[in-house]
Amino acid sequence: MTKHYYGLEWLRFLMALYMVVYHLGGLYGDAPQLFRQLVGMGFYATSTFFLLSGFLLAHVCLNDEGQMKGSPKGFIARRLCNLYPIHLITLSIALILLFFRESVAEGVLVYYNQHPYAPVEDRSLDEVLPPLGWTAAGAHVVMQFLLLQSWEPRFLWLNGATWSISALLFFYLLFPILGPRLMAARRWLLLGFCVWGLYLLLPLAATWLGAYDYITVGVMHRNPIVRLPEFLIGILLYRAVKEPSIAAWVARYRYLLIVVGLSSLGFGAWLLNEDGKHWFYLVHNGLLTPFQSMLLLACTTFSAPRTASVRQIAQRLGEASLCIFAIHTPLIGLIAPWTRRILTWLDDTGEAASEAVSDVVEDMMSDAMGDAVSDAIVSVTIPLWALIPHLLFIVGLGLIFQRFLIGPIRRWLERRLPNHWQPRRKTAAVGPRPPGESS
Repeated sequence: MTKHYYGLEWLRFLMALYMVVYHLGGLYGDAPQLFRQLVGMGFYATSTFFLLSGFLLAHVCLNDEGQMKGSPKGFIARRLCNLYPIHLITLSIALILLFFRESVAEGVLVYYNQHPYAPVEDRSLDEVLPPLGWTAAGAHVVMQFLLLQSWEPRFLWLNGATWSISALLFFYLLFPILGPRLMAARRWLLLGFCVWGLYLLLPLAATWLGAYDYITVGVMHRNPIVRLPEFLIGILLYRAVKEPSIAAWVARYRYLLIVVGLSSLGFGAWLLNEDGKHWFYLVHNGLLTPFQSMLLLACTTFSAPRTASVRQIAQRLGEASLCIFAIHTPLIGLIAPWTRRILTWLDDTGEAASEAVSDVVEDMMSDAMGDAVSDAIVSVTIPLWALIPHLLFIVGLGLIFQRFLIGPIRRWLERRLPNHWQPRRKTAAVGPRPPGESS
């Protein structure tokens, strides 16, 4: 029977939640500085997510001998069945919302990369301020549809978070070639350190050369080749826990490993606070990988919850993690004005309740359609406590989408794949699926 890593279900859900908080963190005007610094380490979650993807793919898709359970074509087809429903639905939401947002005659406004700690003169912002022309915008929509947006180094647009899904597709294409070879490596520990060392070379070189321009920032952030070592290390971590002595050592010191792994959040935040210009690339790309690996390994040691309800909750949250991650960014443009409108209404005691409700609903719909927001509303500070209902809303929506839309579509697509593309299983029991998949 294949082992089910329930600890990893919780880990991938918490990492998805961390990314949501990371993207929402700028909304809360009264957030303390420590909160902002720790939330600013949100890229820790993305790297952990890539490690998880490699680990879980090796666990689910490779047999005891380290070979693929099915054909490579079937493997890729099933991965597309998992990624594309989430991607196309969230892309459709982003495109629909785009129609209700204000645009300029020259094109659409996009978020060009910025090094968050480099001086403005080092970022070459003068080169990247113009909006994206309509022809270029159409070409980028095609890139998004084909899951190629992670190869665009200049900017993020529409559902920016889905660059990670684009990167995952590239990792999946390489997995049938690299996965079995990594699992067969005898000196896997040395290989892991070599992969980590290679991962550190590019941020070291970029920092040494003072390359803080928007192209370099984009390449470091999301280029699939640059981020590939995290995925490969995840596979090697699964190779590590196949060793009984390693598994026993991790189980013995798991709580210490969790503490050390999470302490790197504070360590990274401290480095960025001290000298973010010179530490950002390293902290973002590779420096914290050993700590993230410790956290992942420790989470593999937790046994299944005793009650069926807790097991089901863990599995549902883990399955919905990628959906939660992908769906939240298109909603941020609606969450902020709607929240400010609601807060304004709650503070407005001078109008009759019925009239206030009518005005608020009308104004919120106007915001969603891109109408100008009054200065009084824009100036409203969103308090930190609003993070709780925001998270509940996003997580709830992600669970609903995964349970009643993404999961059924995936299963419908997989049932229509050729029989020879189906994985060969020795038992009916399976372990946890890679992030975003449901059982």
